Amino acid sequence: MAYDVATPIHEAILCETNEGTLGYNDPISIAQGRNSVSAWLLRSYDWDVEPTSVGFVSDVVSGFAAVLRHFVPAGSPVVVPTPAYGPFLTVPELFGHPVIRVPMCEGPFGPAMDIDGIERALHAGARLVVLCNPHNPTGRSYRRTELAALADAVEAHGARVFSDEVHAPLNLSGRPHLPYAAVAARTAEHTITATSASKAWNISGLKCAQLLFSATRDAETWQGVAGHYVRSVSRLGVAALRAAYEEPESQEWLSATLERLRRNSESVVRRVNSEMPGISCRPAESTYLAWLDCTRLGVADPARLFHEHAGVALCDGEEFGSPGYVRLNFALPQAQLERALDAMAAAVAAEQRQLSSATGQTIGSTRGNT
Repeated sequence: MAYDVATPIHEAILCETNEGTLGYNDPISIAQGRNSVSAWLLRSYDWDVEPTSVGFVSDVVSGFAAVLRHFVPAGSPVVVPTPAYGPFLTVPELFGHPVIRVPMCEGPFGPAMDIDGIERALHAGARLVVLCNPHNPTGRSYRRTELAALADAVEAHGARVFSDEVHAPLNLSGRPHLPYAAVAARTAEHTITATSASKAWNISGLKCAQLLFSATRDAETWQGVAGHYVRSVSRLGVAALRAAYEEPESQEWLSATLERLRRNSESVVRRVNSEMPGISCRPAESTYLAWLDCTRLGVADPARLFHEHAGVALCDGEEFGSPGYVRLNFALPQAQLERALDAMAAAVAAEQRQLSSATGQTIGSTRGNT
């Protein structure tokens, strides 16, 4: 996010540097971090996770790699619903796990997991399903019924779930976030959850994420390898995490940031759908990301169009397994976001004029777009 961090986080980092505590984490700081995470989960989601079941890794991708290495049968395929955060599509193959991509389908609340497709992949031998909840890049926040349907499929095939919930505090929907592992006792037993304060409090560079082991056997397995991973965790990251989770002023900062994000999301949806023919966008239920469907724009590379003709850098949907889409980060000062949307609308209008001149048609006129 292009926002300053909360004051308590800034002060916590200054305190560490002023005291010269820039070495490795010690058992006391890690224990304090575990307690902070456990208390936050209970307070925010009514999810009781023992501090001893909280493991530290540098970031969610490293945590995902650790799960693949230590908890998934060698060589077994991994199911990844697409679109998906890029590393979920590439990291498994580094560890010898083929990726089975299962495109999401249209559900009653927007893009949804294709449970039938996931079941077919599990039947074919996959043993891990990657769940991104809230979902990056679509911004979906899954309902209990959707998570329960996934649980049915996973349980039927003796598989397990890696649940990336790093965007959970960035809830724009007004509905409480529901951790997948907290849906039922059965989901707790087959899930390892990744989380962090990094996205919600804008401290990703401080390298301090967590794996939550809701199954006792998994927590015991982790104890055998935890020492290797905790070395990669920044002491500054632990200090920032505690300031984010424990300080009331940090909670106030998050509440104010969520209001900014809601306004920005509304602006993106309104302007994209009304000013950019051939492009559509749904409101984000969580995250600070907008997923723009440009498949009816008539442009082979929409990310390149916006970069070259609007000066706006968007993530190419190809990276997420969905060509023809782009991802827009709307965690910007409002004036900067509006300038970006102005430039994007102008680029679409120019492309529309060019297409109209060449074919005599308007973008979207023969593609059912409104």
